[in-house]
Amino acid sequence: MGSSPPDQFSTAYEDLLQQFADHINEAQSSYGDANRNIREEIVRCVWFGSHFPADALHTDDGRRVEVLSPGWWNVEGGPDFIKAELLLEGEGRVVGDVEVHTFASGWYSHGHHKQPEYEDVVLHVVMWDGERDEVELHSGRTVPQLTLSRFTQEDIQELVNIVDLEQEESSPEERQVPGKYCGEALNDGRLDPGWLGSFLDAAGDYRILHKARRIRELFQNHSREQLLYENLAEALGYKSNRMPFLQLTRLLPLEMLRSVVPGDADDAEKARILEAVFYGAGGFLDDLNEGATDSETAEYVCSLRHMWERLRDELDVSRMSVDHWQFGATRPVNYPTRRMAALAVLYGSYLHRGLFQKLVHLILTVTPEGRRRLDTTLRDRLSEVFCGVEHPYWSWHYTFGGKKLAKSKSLVGRQRGTSIIIDVLLPLLVAHARTEEQAELARRLHNVWRHLPRRPENAVTGRMSRVMFGDEESAREVINSARRQQGLHQLYRDFCSSPEGCSQCLLYLAAQEQKPLEVVQV
Repeated sequence: MGSSPPDQFSTAYEDLLQQFADHINEAQSSYGDANRNIREEIVRCVWFGSHFPADALHTDDGRRVEVLSPGWWNVEGGPDFIKAELLLEGEGRVVGDVEVHTFASGWYSHGHHKQPEYEDVVLHVVMWDGERDEVELHSGRTVPQLTLSRFTQEDIQELVNIVDLEQEESSPEERQVPGKYCGEALNDGRLDPGWLGSFLDAAGDYRILHKARRIRELFQNHSREQLLYENLAEALGYKSNRMPFLQLTRLLPLEMLRSVVPGDADDAEKARILEAVFYGAGGFLDDLNEGATDSETAEYVCSLRHMWERLRDELDVSRMSVDHWQFGATRPVNYPTRRMAALAVLYGSYLHRGLFQKLVHLILTVTPEGRRRLDTTLRDRLSEVFCGVEHPYWSWHYTFGGKKLAKSKSLVGRQRGTSIIIDVLLPLLVAHARTEEQAELARRLHNVWRHLPRRPENAVTGRMSRVMFGDEESAREVINSARRQQGLHQLYRDFCSSPEGCSQCLLYLAAQEQKPLEVVQV
């Protein structure tokens, strides 16, 4: 793919997209509106993440509507979001449930017009409209419909890339890899493994730059500290608890937390206050019976409740339900209660000093330790910020009142720490570096990025490795870094869902030449 400065993010993948844009766009138009092939889960993320102008919407019947709150993500049966708050022209402030579908027809095809549990729905949100501009409830009353595709500020496919970070990637059976050009071409020598590695490096860089571009837009209305806080909480929640953690951070923004946590308290006291607030607002303190547990747990829960009762009126926030949180599909070491404690301890140290600024300072000032390279020193120092978090109770327990562990367990493991670096820190800090024109920060970030070792296979990288190389073991020689694994993700998401198959894939189109390209570096 041609030589490029090793300390800068490459735009080669984007350059190739532009070079073959006419061919790719023509192919996509030949099989209709591919953007409509998005899952309902994505539409829920678009709604919950407010990827639209919240104060410039109108319902399908022409009434203005302003979203004050998208509601709470409902993990049980019934409407997708509860306790949403809207300002609806002709009705004023409206509070109720919101149901989301990809297509407007979903309301009737799912039978919601016959189900009493949907009686409190005040808005039907869809990505693509239909013949109706309202839907009927069980009682016969009608509620308005809002079509998001009319208001989304980004291309719909870009929205899919933005909001769907891990969930889609964990269930790729919905999107099969349609062809095997890359595997056959590697096998018969038409595709050079070295060139493929460079292509995937470029695709991995594009993946970071694409996320950073979206984050730069968010800088206009959100502080860097709040964005880090929200994205870090999501990452700690992983797949099953991403949305509840995001909801919690929006109920309890940093500005609110700073107003109730004394700036002159020590870090341990700040962490205790944050724990009480997190567990209280998260709904965990409602059903705990400290009298039925061991004395250590009883004392701990009692202190949390006492602190929460003192602060909840001052905070005046709605409380989530413990049912919002998922435990069944989660390993005990990763239970949301433990991850919530990690978040509290972390911000006990950095709530007032600023975690974002701490990370920027760390990256710019770290020097190689002993004979170690700068990238490995930086990687480990960043990882230690999250993986070094300890707690006197949760380092030794999986649950409230659970049996005490024989050996302490990390609240944030090394693999999750690496995921935080890739999915949270790199996009956010690259966005900051480009906005502030901090070349040294960008250089050091890329130094870390290009040396991150490969991670354990997941559903996407495993499937792509098998298609390209026959098996995951044979892929390791080429797919030898996290950067190239992320390149596989980008290729999979951009092209492997196309029903047109390999002939419309950027890898296929670019590989016909396999010659160095003149690449502008970022």
